Amino acid sequence: MMQRTASLKHKKWFLTKSVSERRYFWSAERRRYIRYPCAWTVRFSELTEKTSPESFHTGKCRDVSQSGMKIAALQPVSRKAIVLIEIDPRLFSKHIKLEHILRITENRILAEVTWRHLNLDTGVFEAGLSFIEARKRGKYELLIAKANAI
Repeated sequence: MMQRTASLKHKKWFLTKSVSERRYFWSAERRRYIRYPCAWTVRFSELTEKTSPESFHTGKCRDVSQSGMKIAALQPVSRKAIVLIEIDPRLFSKHIKLEHILRITENRILAEVTWRHLNLDTGVFEAGLSFIEARKRGKYELLIAKANAI
């Protein structure tokens, strides 16, 4: 009996090959960190090195993990943008270690947009944000200064 695995768009399939039959088994997606579903209000603002900071927009955090979060909002974000997120640290600290991510202040963190799209069913923009690691602080000093000005 031979068993192989392959990945298909976040799903794993297992092929078991025996002499008489082939069977496919689907399993749950596997991620590095557990995602926690939530419905917390967050405020966010895009930051760029060339322009002045935008005003804050309100959105909902749909899920969070140690590596990032998914937000939904009426305001879109740009691809690969750096986003300043205003959070309630009491909610987040229950699920993630805040000392590992780049924090500007007690309730503000930096993240990068990894994906985004418009949900055609709801008309709401959704985006996946990847938290920037605290050890990369030196690379983002200019954006940190701009974030402190908001």
